[in-house]
Amino acid sequence: MDFTYSIVVPHYNSHDELDRLFESIPARADIQIIVVDDNSREAIDVSGFTDKHHRHHIEFYVNDTGVDGAGSARNIALSHVRGQYTLFADADDFFCDGAFELLDTILQGDDISYFSPTAQCDVTGGDSDRHHLYANLVNDYLSVGDEEIRYHFSVPWSKVYLTEFLEDHALYFDDVIASNDVMFSLVSGHKAKRIAAYQNEIYCVTRGKGTLTVNFEPEVVRSRYLVEIARADYIAKFDITTEKPSFYKMVKNFHKVMSLGEFAYVLGLLLQRKITVVPRRTYYYLKNPFEAFSRVINRKSSESSQRYQA
Repeated sequence: MDFTYSIVVPHYNSHDELDRLFESIPARADIQIIVVDDNSREAIDVSGFTDKHHRHHIEFYVNDTGVDGAGSARNIALSHVRGQYTLFADADDFFCDGAFELLDTILQGDDISYFSPTAQCDVTGGDSDRHHLYANLVNDYLSVGDEEIRYHFSVPWSKVYLTEFLEDHALYFDDVIASNDVMFSLVSGHKAKRIAAYQNEIYCVTRGKGTLTVNFEPEVVRSRYLVEIARADYIAKFDITTEKPSFYKMVKNFHKVMSLGEFAYVLGLLLQRKITVVPRRTYYYLKNPFEAFSRVINRKSSESSQRYQA
């Protein structure tokens, strides 16, 4: 390998944010940064970025597959990885201070190393709650060895992958408009023989206007639906011991883009016990109603997604 770390960055109309990301990465000869432009409205100024960040090793590519999306862009980047370890970053996020110096000291060649992320809101300038789920998965793994982290840490960032592991299993992202990383994260988590988790923060995920996570256009929602079906089938096929998707959540989240035939198919998944009726936590709260009441009373209100819609 020519580098210690390769950082994969899909980019779409995030020219200003790229500067922040690059500045959060130390200028070291052993760090390879691979940026793939996903056909932005304005072509990226490669020479300008290269001149400004001349001390970094940055490679620029364009998604010319004919299939737009971060999944296609990431797959292109994976074919150019030359580092011992592979990291993924979104163009509008950044690494925490001292992240790579920390990685130098604690990585031990595990297939996947999970880290507790942090988050900030680019709209208000304050903290965000986007990282809570993943931070909790790290905490649960470290405290009780809960392996749900393998199957529900559904984003590729705030992790470090052993490149040899990715290559040996020919892991790739789905070429879809939304949720391209869900199956990649599920399959890699399932196939990994050695994993590690750390509460150290190496990555900050941001939340800003127009982010795909708050895009509810029909084609985006349908993409999420198809990925959720694939996820349910994969969990059932390999009889993975993890919380399955639920009939309630699938109908609630995707009914507007489901045909009658697809509704029948989802019902069939329920009858085959490939999915559950309701999420696991719903069963718990039905048995413990006072816990449900306490959760409602004490819950920290999540930031409304409306303010982030472009």
